[in-house]
Amino acid sequence: MTARPLPEHAKLHQEFKDWEFGLAAHCKESEAGLEQLPSEVVQAWDDMDAAWSEIKDHSGDIPQEALQRFREAKQRLQVAWDAMIYSKRH
Repeated sequence: MTARPLPEHAKLHQEFKDWEFGLAAHCKESEAGLEQLPSEVVQAWDDMDAAWSEIKDHSGDIPQEALQRFREAKQRLQVAWDAMIYSKRH
């Protein structure tokens, strides 16, 4: 039996949940809230969350504008996250 590829909506949902879990775990581990994270991380997360809110409400085709905003915010979040982790280690 061959596994079917996940639909785009399910992939985006998983990406969103992974980041949500990671941010929550980091905040719990550091005993600080989201507001204590660098502004670049918070802004990218807020943008990703807003795009996801628009995407999750569509049962059919995902609006391309929302998809683009989600992907761009996810990329910015990754860059900001990596910079934050790097600065904490050095």
